[in-house]
Amino acid sequence: MKLLAKLTFLLFFSVNIGYSQEPQRLEHLDSIINVINNSTKGLRFVLSDTGINSELSEVGTTFFMNKYVILSNKKRRHYTTTYNDSTKTFNNNLYCVNVDQEGNLSFPLLFSSALDSDKEEGSIAFTPNQKTIFYTQENTSKPGTFDLYKAELDLNSKDYWTNVQKVENLIPAGYSIETPTVSADGKKLFFASNMPGGFGGFDLYEVAINENGSLGNLKNLGSNINTKEDEKFPNTTKDNKYLFFSSKGHLNTGGFDVFKSSIVNNEYLPALNLGTSINTRKDDQAFILVDEDKGYISSEKAPGDFDILKFKINRYETPNKTYQVVEKETLTPLPNAKVVLKDEFGNIVSEAISNDKGEIKLPLNPISYNTILVNKEGYLPVETMFTSENILSNPIKLEQDKPVVTEDAIVIESIYFEFNKATITKESQLSLNKIVNVLNEYPEMRLDIGAHTDNKGSDKYNIVLSQKRAKSTVDYLTSKGISRDRLTYKGYGESKPLIDCGGKCTAEEDQKNRRVEFNIVKNTKNSI
Repeated sequence: MKLLAKLTFLLFFSVNIGYSQEPQRLEHLDSIINVINNSTKGLRFVLSDTGINSELSEVGTTFFMNKYVILSNKKRRHYTTTYNDSTKTFNNNLYCVNVDQEGNLSFPLLFSSALDSDKEEGSIAFTPNQKTIFYTQENTSKPGTFDLYKAELDLNSKDYWTNVQKVENLIPAGYSIETPTVSADGKKLFFASNMPGGFGGFDLYEVAINENGSLGNLKNLGSNINTKEDEKFPNTTKDNKYLFFSSKGHLNTGGFDVFKSSIVNNEYLPALNLGTSINTRKDDQAFILVDEDKGYISSEKAPGDFDILKFKINRYETPNKTYQVVEKETLTPLPNAKVVLKDEFGNIVSEAISNDKGEIKLPLNPISYNTILVNKEGYLPVETMFTSENILSNPIKLEQDKPVVTEDAIVIESIYFEFNKATITKESQLSLNKIVNVLNEYPEMRLDIGAHTDNKGSDKYNIVLSQKRAKSTVDYLTSKGISRDRLTYKGYGESKPLIDCGGKCTAEEDQKNRRVEFNIVKNTKNSI
């Protein structure tokens, strides 16, 4: 009885631990999916069957002479399929299939009897002229490990593929090379390998393809691509701007997910998940774009068995996101800040000027990289890169720049007043604090403050308005502890324009003429 009681307690305890841990795991996954869904908002993959799938496994590779080449362990016509004792499944063979106008696949034929083996076949890749093939086959002496081969196309040969040779000395012996692909310009070979020195598991590598066909030095694609988990199935777009690949790491929903990275100056930007409309809790791999909005993916239906699906990408308009530009310390809204949003290649996506509440609206594209540049007179510029997953922080905080003190003046940014009034805006109160700081640093300094207007309105009105604004400026400085006897002021109206443009001033010229100047009365150069 005591033993039974102990077993019952242990069972109850273990079950309760299991249930108590499950919500934490689900909560973590929910947060990941929430980030991914926000990142992919406005874009959806619509998947459908290709007509080639069987009860066994089909995996896509790449295109050759308008045919799609697939891997399948299903016996096709009179071609034999060998059994793999290590995987307990039939080996994959390479087949080329027809592609109709709707992207459906049919009529599988053995790709090449000359390249076929009685072992497991792996992925293949072609140079852009399709005269050189890179392909992988299982090592005869080490099951589960794949070697890389290359061959040349000769249409006059009965076997078509000649000069077949194993690629030696690319990686250390005994390790695997898998899922090769060639860049669209033919200058790079990409592949996955589990050789030592990477980040863990299978990493993605690139190697230069020299003009004579030889291979250069290996380069690991780095931590923005590779993780401690497995990365496989690299594939670049036709313009060589993007790398797609499958990974069990990064921000992942389960199994292999497909990710995208932009290639900028030969560097790979952080991997972004393509979203839950294409990635499942199982393995999703062999992603390839046929054109901008169509392609193929191979998705796991059961352990080790895949179906080839075609997809089209639907894009939807999403509302712009509102951000606020503020001063860093006080969080005071900052109007008139110029904001430029660029993509990862330096192209301008949008431009905006913050309104009187410091607000701007930014278009945030799905699965995107963005660089924001914020400039405002009197403030240090801000430049920040962010992605649709690692979103820009709100509000955008700007730090005040220091004033320029010359022999004759303290130079700061424009001082703004409420429209047709002498009331200093909160934004400009921050600017006047710079004047306070300089006067506190140099207690002997005295200022003559001159306020100026543009030439809109009558001379008399502008004189009165500028006089009131000059006085308001002095009143603010004295409210911050500056002695009144250190300050004189005068309003000049439109009598001393900085830019004499007559009655044809532009808005920018008017803005420059509307100014407050802080002239040093006593020369304190030697004390500054």
